[in-house]
Amino acid sequence: MRRKNKLLLTVILLIAAAAAYFIYPEIQSKRTPDFHPVFAAQPIPFNQQEDLHFYSDGWVVCSAPSRFYNWDQTEQEPPFTQDDLAAENNRIDIVAHTLHYIATANNRIYNTQSVPFELVYENRDRVLHDLKEYDGFLVLLIQEEESLISCPYILMKGSDFLIPLEGTGSANYVSVDVDETDLSLLTLCLDSPVPITRVFHYISQNELYGVLSLENQLLYNVYRMKNQVILIGIKDVLCYNVEGELQWSVSHESEGVFEALSTEQSLLLYFPEKSKLGESQGNALEVNEKGYAVKAFPRYLSNLNVFQSGYLAVESSQNLVFLNKNGKLVKKQPLQEPVDWMKYTAAQPDCLYVRTKDNVLHVYTTDKQEEDTE
Repeated sequence: MRRKNKLLLTVILLIAAAAAYFIYPEIQSKRTPDFHPVFAAQPIPFNQQEDLHFYSDGWVVCSAPSRFYNWDQTEQEPPFTQDDLAAENNRIDIVAHTLHYIATANNRIYNTQSVPFELVYENRDRVLHDLKEYDGFLVLLIQEEESLISCPYILMKGSDFLIPLEGTGSANYVSVDVDETDLSLLTLCLDSPVPITRVFHYISQNELYGVLSLENQLLYNVYRMKNQVILIGIKDVLCYNVEGELQWSVSHESEGVFEALSTEQSLLLYFPEKSKLGESQGNALEVNEKGYAVKAFPRYLSNLNVFQSGYLAVESSQNLVFLNKNGKLVKKQPLQEPVDWMKYTAAQPDCLYVRTKDNVLHVYTTDKQEEDTE
């Protein structure tokens, strides 16, 4: 009797395992929506130097001049007050943007969470090159007067006073990242016989806490994660704590060919041309404050986006590829035209925005459309 029970239990477990292996992916595929093209009255030109910014009433093609559209793809007037339009000479040239802010060529920054957009900063005497948005403040990259060097400044929410990040000497800005109110600034020093990479750590936005110096390391991006920094180089990914101690490193030898997705809890680094990272088989590095894991995603994907509980990407410019959180293929969907750029936004979760090879913006939706034949 016991032997029969064990055999029955074994059979049940095998059936359950087989069901999980073969049936669950099929269920996932059926639950993943198809995207259908939204037919527009007029094609929307969208070249490789342009980007999209989303707000409550629609979206903006960020360019010079920028163009404003409703959600139904009809063009609209810029959502600015008359005074702000006059200050912009009735032409909006967006040079940088974040989730909730845009910066114009006239060195003015607007909050786009309300309509009309709200002016939060202006300075005609300095050139604004870029900005990054964090909880409660912005980091602005501003060119110094009579200088070709750009330096980062803190702009607190509700203030128009710029706070410098002091103590960097002659170091040149490369990148910056923030965790809550702690900031890490990646720089490159060129006034020594050998270029030196320095990472300056700040607490409470601008109080210098410590400095990490590295020789013979060409690094071009930094991610702050609690009391650690993740440094991306052309050959290695390095993790240091803020005390300057190396926690781990992973070789990728990608020469800078990778994509990064940063969330509140983790960082995903995808190396499309690789099949091995360090000593582990795989091409994606998932990093959190506890360490890292190497995962095997399909190779040669591009335009990786967070989508639902997994990811969405483009394969060979022809297919949408849906992946689960571990990078396993869930579903493929062919596209009507070759694509070289794609963006999915939680601002309109039923839609997908793609740029075709002929520089036209196409919008896709999970709601099936009927083309107007009149």
